[in-house]
Amino acid sequence: MKKYFVIYNPSSGKELAPQKIFHAAESIMEIEDTEFTFFATKKKGDGEAAAIRGCQEGFDMIISCGGDGTVHEVVNGMMKCPERPNLAILPAGTVNDFAEQLKMPKAYANFASLLLKKKFISIDVGKINDDYFVNVVGGGAFTSIPHNVTVEAKTILGKYAYYFKAAVQVPEELESSHNITYEIDGNQYKFSTLLFLVVNSSGAGGFKYLCPDAKINDGLLDLVIFEKTNNADLLQIFTKVFNGQHIKHPKVHYYQGKNIKIISDKDLSVDADGDFGGYAPLEISSVHNAIELLVP
Repeated sequence: MKKYFVIYNPSSGKELAPQKIFHAAESIMEIEDTEFTFFATKKKGDGEAAAIRGCQEGFDMIISCGGDGTVHEVVNGMMKCPERPNLAILPAGTVNDFAEQLKMPKAYANFASLLLKKKFISIDVGKINDDYFVNVVGGGAFTSIPHNVTVEAKTILGKYAYYFKAAVQVPEELESSHNITYEIDGNQYKFSTLLFLVVNSSGAGGFKYLCPDAKINDGLLDLVIFEKTNNADLLQIFTKVFNGQHIKHPKVHYYQGKNIKIISDKDLSVDADGDFGGYAPLEISSVHNAIELLVP
């Protein structure tokens, strides 16, 4: 009998996450001899602790049901264990960046079909100082917005809560910059930075082609740096992000590497998969083929 451990956020996706995963489990149990154990997160850190438990108790698979924050905690817990079960993601959050990059289905019936097919790939996981991230680490303009949107606002407005917050903060955010030193596999660069993103997949923030050369299992992280510049340049860059052509703009710099160090001239907080990720200086690296992930 297969044993699956479900870690779900009951407030995710306008509080519809529990229904989705319960229906999916019911569909599976009608066909296969499978045991599901459910754990509902209540506060920050619950998902990580539950994932550690799932690894230690020998489950065949951990299923993350929620948004990017739930996946982030689950992966952090799994990466702190020497033996790891497979991982599956049922996207049910306000923002599901990583799951969308992988084209994971949101409908419970389609997700149940994936569980039956059992197709897995090995994926890389990013390490940031002593913690981990599955998709993106960002610093600079707009990266603090996810931390300032309340659970209540996300439940009522969904992803539009983020858009509203961003619109309010646009003038202030575009005036900020940091003088940052980047060390990528031993090579050093310095830029007056509006925004930087270290990405494990090809996209983040709803932009599918943010890092057009990225692969989820190539052992590399992709770094895209947006220099501080005038509004005309920024508008031009923004229109090119949708097709990946922004990396050809002279004020955008794109690199790949296994080990990245980031040092800022002043206080700089960072975001990791939508959660607060600490402060610079940062040491970021790729852990190659770290987790077996269920995919379409």
